Amino acid sequence: MGRHIYVHNPFCVRKCPYCDFYSITDRSCAEAYYDAAVKEARFWADFDKKHGSSGDNGPDTVYFGGGTPSCVPEELVCGLLEEITASFGIGSDAEITLEVNPASFSKEKGKKYLSSGFNRLSMGIQSLNDGVLKTLGRLHDSKGAIKALNEAFEAGFANISVDFITGVPGQDMEMILDGLKTVIDMGVKHVSTYSLSIEENTPFYDLYKDSIEDLLTPETERGMYHMVRRFLGVNGIIPYEISNSSIPGFESRHNTAYWDGADYYAVGAGAHGYLNSVRFGHEDNVESYIKCACDIKENDILKLLGYANAALDSIEGFLYCEERLTLEDKMREYPFLKLRTSKGIDTAEFYSRYGKRFEEVYKNVLESNTGKGLLAVEGQRIFLTSKGLDLANLVMEDFL
Repeated sequence: MGRHIYVHNPFCVRKCPYCDFYSITDRSCAEAYYDAAVKEARFWADFDKKHGSSGDNGPDTVYFGGGTPSCVPEELVCGLLEEITASFGIGSDAEITLEVNPASFSKEKGKKYLSSGFNRLSMGIQSLNDGVLKTLGRLHDSKGAIKALNEAFEAGFANISVDFITGVPGQDMEMILDGLKTVIDMGVKHVSTYSLSIEENTPFYDLYKDSIEDLLTPETERGMYHMVRRFLGVNGIIPYEISNSSIPGFESRHNTAYWDGADYYAVGAGAHGYLNSVRFGHEDNVESYIKCACDIKENDILKLLGYANAALDSIEGFLYCEERLTLEDKMREYPFLKLRTSKGIDTAEFYSRYGKRFEEVYKNVLESNTGKGLLAVEGQRIFLTSKGLDLANLVMEDFL
């Protein structure tokens, strides 16, 4: 039975102007934070032994995201992973990913990460065009990104994913494809490509909220998206999800667990998890997290996660319940998650999980979207068409 664990590092050197993830730039409490995270990891490991996570979703996975995990002393990151590995008894075949920023990565750090158990890196390159990197407010330039990627390979990592952002003002197709060709030639196994999203409460929202479509039309942005998918596929990096492509066999197991609806633990301020049909989150507050993670009361967790008769919606300063999913909720969520993937919906799997026929439960939605050319049906498989990819959110919302 696979266990899946997400760890959130909230620290950054500088917050990117487009990012709305929880992060802070004051790293003076990093050691205290990681000490608290070790305590929380131990709690969840003990919880796992008593209650276990449901389902069978392959080998274990651990994912350290952020924030920028590579901007804090590597001893803290490696120490927390070693605690998780030992406490949970993480399997030798586990996928263990660390997000890194080119500006704070080095071969020396990479060797330490590798020796502590990390076997996959996700590097936030975003672009190899210096003008685009400047627009995005990144700390590295193209030379720095290439140097960091080279050093990751030299450190011994064979499984490396890189992130690219498309749809940036001033960016053109040639810039994107040149960058992708470079990283593919260097040997990356996985590429995540995200269309720039203008989120509220970010500097980019104030700057572009009324003008982004004037600078880059939706038609141009969609053209970029499809061209990138074709280019990656032709070069052996096969799209397997809306934003993710890989050499076959190097798909992200951790993210795949999310799309499969698997349970997953969460460690750290701002981290979100899913256990016993309950989606829960940690408060976005490092200071209160450090206090609360050092004094976790199991009875409160049992109440929050629905293991006890009395329900609890939050643990002050620490955790809160986002949603308690019923069987009907899970049935609605299944197509929402599965349609993100190239495999799409498996009607036999749906019947096995819920005892109902997908084609009957969603007859009208299915007929409507296939009629519009947004969904295709091949045997037991239902998936988004090329046209459907452009309207994916609307298709998924139909099932909700």
